[in-house]
Formats: sequence, C-alpha cells, structure tokens
Amino acid sequence: MGHYLDDARTLYQEALNELVRFQQTQEQVILRDAAEKGWGTVTLAANEVIAAYGRKVPSGTGARRSELRALARQDRRLRALRLEDRFNAAELVLHRDCFYDGTCPLPMVADMVLEDVKEYLDDVAQVTQHGTG
Repeated sequence: MGHYLDDARTLYQEALNELVRFQQTQEQVILRDAAEKGWGTVTLAANEVIAAYGRKVPSGTGARRSELRALARQDRRLRALRLEDRFNAAELVLHRDCFYDGTCPLPMVADMVLEDVKEYLDDVAQVTQHGTG
C-alpha cells in the first residue's frame, strides 16, 4: 500500500513544474495541463484513502466520490477532513472548468494547485499514516 500516494506525489511535482513553465510562457495550454495534473493528484490521493480502508478502488469519478462519502460516514476523522467536498472542488475547478472548458482564473487555479492539492496530499498521508515527503 502507498503506491497511489507515491504516484500522487510524483504527479503533484509535475503540476508544479507546469506552473513554472506557465509563468515563463503564459501559454494557456500549459496552465490547463497543470490543472489536470493537480486533479490527477487529488484522484490518486483519494484512491490511497479508499485502498487504505480496505475497499476496492473504483475506476470512475462518481464511484470514487461515493466511496469517499461512505468512508466519511464510518470514520469521524475523514468526515472532519471533508475529503469528498475537496475532491468535488478540485474536479470542478481544475478538471472541468480549467482543463476541459479553458476557464482558468488566476490566481485561483494556481493557488488551488499550489495549496489545496498539497494540503489534500498531506491530509491523506496523515490519515493513511504514510507521512509526508
């Protein structure tokens, strides 16, 4: 266990690299790629939580959301972290709005990747006891 989190950390670093490239080039497609990598990071981190609780990791976003909701109902720590709500926010802003629709308001997208996605990773590491890197 922990491979989802390792992959999430790798993808998060790639998202950060894309943000640096965007700052240098101001090319919108690079910002969209950074947003999608941020969303991928959150997805992989959610997989880590689901696997850590002994559940089968689903392949779809809706099923993943349902698993996060079910886990929050059974574990107060997860409920307090609002992982499902934060998962939904990342999906909306990073995946749907920015990556697919090209609506990437700055600094919101950059802040979400830099701060919110990192906090999600850290919270998942803590709750699954995999430490931070």
